[in-house]
Amino acid sequence: MSEQQHALAEKYLDAIDEVPSELLARKDQADRLAQALTGGHHVCIRGFWRIGKTTLLKGALKNACERSGGAAIFMDLRDGSTEDGLPKTPESVLARLSAKVQDFLTRVGAAELKVDPKNPLLVLGELAAPIYVGLDEAIALIGLGSGPAGQLLDLLLATPKNVKLALVCHRHRDADALFADKVLANPAVVSEFVLPISDEELVNLVNTPALALGVRFTDEALGALAEITGNRPWELFTFCALAAQALEPTFKGELGPEKVEALLTLDTLAESDVGRAVVDTYLRILVTAMTPDERALVELLATGAEGDAVEDAVRSLEESGWVSTADGYTLNGALMQGIAQAVAQGDIAVKVE
Repeated sequence: MSEQQHALAEKYLDAIDEVPSELLARKDQADRLAQALTGGHHVCIRGFWRIGKTTLLKGALKNACERSGGAAIFMDLRDGSTEDGLPKTPESVLARLSAKVQDFLTRVGAAELKVDPKNPLLVLGELAAPIYVGLDEAIALIGLGSGPAGQLLDLLLATPKNVKLALVCHRHRDADALFADKVLANPAVVSEFVLPISDEELVNLVNTPALALGVRFTDEALGALAEITGNRPWELFTFCALAAQALEPTFKGELGPEKVEALLTLDTLAESDVGRAVVDTYLRILVTAMTPDERALVELLATGAEGDAVEDAVRSLEESGWVSTADGYTLNGALMQGIAQAVAQGDIAVKVE
């Protein structure tokens, strides 16, 4: 951290990478998913980029273990040995999972049990306790092709009775059909979207680190943050960090909405790495994660243009928290509105590869 930067900026920047326990949100949702796991279901956690899927997965696993006295295994399905992070063969995924399971067996004093490399979860049925297996970044399986990826998902979901899976299934136009067919259609799976946080959680997330350093975001500033981000934690941490970086290093006192609203321009966001990361992520969501109908709806709402909304797009974007239909169709988050408007009007050129 630069000596010329307010210490609060570092707190928020650190939270972007790993949310500290005192700022964890969505505890009710983590508990619901834990209840599903301990009640005999697999769970599927869905959402777009940087909404908090992994954090929710870990929270659900922890809660399930506490509720049942069981144990958990966690694995990221991205392959660190490949340049793009995508596994190239089902065997490479199974080999990594086999190693994870064998390490787990050793850790719990059951090293005499041996993993079947063709079905690594099968051996866990030999244990008396409930076991929860969290598989993050299931979207990486698209690197295998839909056929092999589907077969692998079928294998993984056919667990012994005492073993339940918690999958993070990222919303993406190239993976949605696969997940819908192999995961969401499975009657043993409970699926939930990761939604934006509540207003109460937003206040805690923003002001807990601020108050500890003598800074307080006013109610008006909190309202501006909610309007800009649509109550999405990663974006909140980013805008709070940028606002804190603009403070004098010794500043203490209240921080008003003008400090936040001044950040909501593409030029301002482009001046920092974290700002560019937000813009790039929103473009990826708009162009590659959303379906063409979803993108068209977002751009219609962002520009105020006339047009017909496809019912499936409305429903899916409402489920994932991007669109509200409580009082007509409303796009949640001024940041997405600004970026979608810039794309629709040609101010930002994008293409689907």
